Amino acid sequence: MRWWSQWLFGSLAAGATLFLVGAAFYLLVPFIAPDIPPQFKANPALYRPWPGWTHTYMVVHPFVYGVVFASVFLGLRQWSAFPSGVRGGLVYGTSVFVVGSLPVYLLAFASFQVSPEVILSWIAQSLAQYTLAGMALGCVCDGATVRVGTILPGPANRVWELLLLKDSFLYVTRGLMSYTDTDQWPTRLFTEGTTLTTRVRLFGLGPSFPHKVQVVRVDEAQREIETKESGGLVRVWDHRMRVDAVSEVTCRYTDCIEVQAGLLTPLVWLFAAGFYRYRHSRWRQWPRVSKVSAEQVAAPDTGRDIVSGSS
Repeated sequence: MRWWSQWLFGSLAAGATLFLVGAAFYLLVPFIAPDIPPQFKANPALYRPWPGWTHTYMVVHPFVYGVVFASVFLGLRQWSAFPSGVRGGLVYGTSVFVVGSLPVYLLAFASFQVSPEVILSWIAQSLAQYTLAGMALGCVCDGATVRVGTILPGPANRVWELLLLKDSFLYVTRGLMSYTDTDQWPTRLFTEGTTLTTRVRLFGLGPSFPHKVQVVRVDEAQREIETKESGGLVRVWDHRMRVDAVSEVTCRYTDCIEVQAGLLTPLVWLFAAGFYRYRHSRWRQWPRVSKVSAEQVAAPDTGRDIVSGSS
């Protein structure tokens, strides 16, 4: 993503997050802390009335400040070793709160007759706004990573062989995603150098979106697959799959996905997190994962089974 796109999308993401979190607190505080709103009305000499220009300013301010918020973050990343991504955004948002917001509220509490409840609500809102805005900013500017791992009740070699197959992919995604032209896909889906083009549809309903999968690496020794994918609103969907042996009869399967979709990256990130957790639940339910191999025999000298990885 070019710098101006990062700045524009980052500013919009930060501003929208600041606004939405502020609106959520405005709506929820009367229910969570009903004693707070009457304090604003009871003291008009200290608190400005909400109707009028104050209301307009509170709506506009988050988006104006979002530009400043994003500009400083991108400047820090450009001219220093400040961390990037969601984690960097969290560090940045927390730092802005600690340095620029918390001291102001503590000073206000020391200077004015403001109740502790009101100050605490302001502090909580500010903390939520800046940390979430920072995370959204880092996510939009640098992309986001989803990592999901699970222990499967089958030997690593068996799961690895299943992972390579088209039938396995269609089984673990069934019910959530559907794909076109799957009858033309090879039986062994993941072979280095393979490129697949398809259209995907969520829940098999509604419009379909183009999707391209390039298999860039298949490491048999490490039991690891890497693909580069893109399509529709998603510019980058880099996927790494890995199978590690835990014992003779269990293994750990891990998906790591890096996504970039501009302003929509936070939503794509959340979708990917749910999508791969669904896929892992399907892996755990699949009888073929734990199916006993015909070649598995008892070792008379040890009393243990010799587990084969064949499927």
